[in-house]
Amino acid sequence: MPLQNENRIMIKQGIASINKGNPRSGISELLVRQNLIGKRLSSTEISWNLVPVLNAAGRLGQAELGVELLTATDQKQRDILADKIVQLNQDRKQLGADVWPIAEKAGYESIEKFDNKLVVVADERINRGVTGIIAGRLVQVFKVPAMVITFFENGTAGGSIRSTRGFNVTSLLDSLSDLFINYGGHNFAAGFSFPQEKFGEFMARLERLTSIIELEEKGEDDIINIDAEIPHQYMVPDIINLLDTFEPYGEGNKPLNLLIKNTVIQSADMMGKTEKLHLKLTLNCGKNKWPALYWNNGQRLNSDFKVGDKVDVVFQLSRNTFNGKENPQLIIEDCEKTK
Repeated sequence: MPLQNENRIMIKQGIASINKGNPRSGISELLVRQNLIGKRLSSTEISWNLVPVLNAAGRLGQAELGVELLTATDQKQRDILADKIVQLNQDRKQLGADVWPIAEKAGYESIEKFDNKLVVVADERINRGVTGIIAGRLVQVFKVPAMVITFFENGTAGGSIRSTRGFNVTSLLDSLSDLFINYGGHNFAAGFSFPQEKFGEFMARLERLTSIIELEEKGEDDIINIDAEIPHQYMVPDIINLLDTFEPYGEGNKPLNLLIKNTVIQSADMMGKTEKLHLKLTLNCGKNKWPALYWNNGQRLNSDFKVGDKVDVVFQLSRNTFNGKENPQLIIEDCEKTK
């Protein structure tokens, strides 16, 4: 739902309550297990580190655990439920990791069949609880809408579809509605189910419907809208307190993308648990030196830019909390060597 009007007010007040040390019962137990106690939380931290944990119970068919956690009055019971839900989230991650190679391979095999407009993966090894997550990852890889389908022992098939580049998936599913047992969602993410015996017809019709899929040249992820250019003298730690007034960020209220020009890369290190995929930079903004993280762009160091270069950087501001100490940092969206 868009973070606008009353939605934004309720979430803003809820986050403020958590940050004042007053999270409701159930939420507090999850905060402890996610090592979030004592950290100043924003909508970003909550959406990445708290919501998926609570959501995992529903994804794996045990949504009642979430309700029980939030309504339980006994501390011991809440601890047991919180442990179960955290474990379910770990299980959900593992289920996704196990089938991703299968889904990615099938994605490459299907995209040409659907005229490079759609990716369709169907495999009984994919758990229903992760079809939406896998579809989202396929969208990121192939830059086209993606559909992931799995099969059940009761003779039905179920799946999820995720969109990109402005395509309305509701119109596509409406065209297939006579095949479905049920379907629903919104214009960019939906789910559906149908009898397995109709799978062949479903795929044949879907292939014919490819002709009506019209995609914008670029998706949202390929376009960075810059909200403001920040002069070097304004790049002081307190700037993050000003940006807090625009929180909470989310659908309909995107995080601010800021631009700073001609900043010097003072130092650069590769990061990553197994592979060195990420960059940790220090940017010289005059009186202040800013730590900056550039995810999944480690290969650009010493290729597109190096230590000592002047660069133009598009970034978002965030907080890094370590050993109870909070420091602002930049999350880089794009970085180009100054011409």
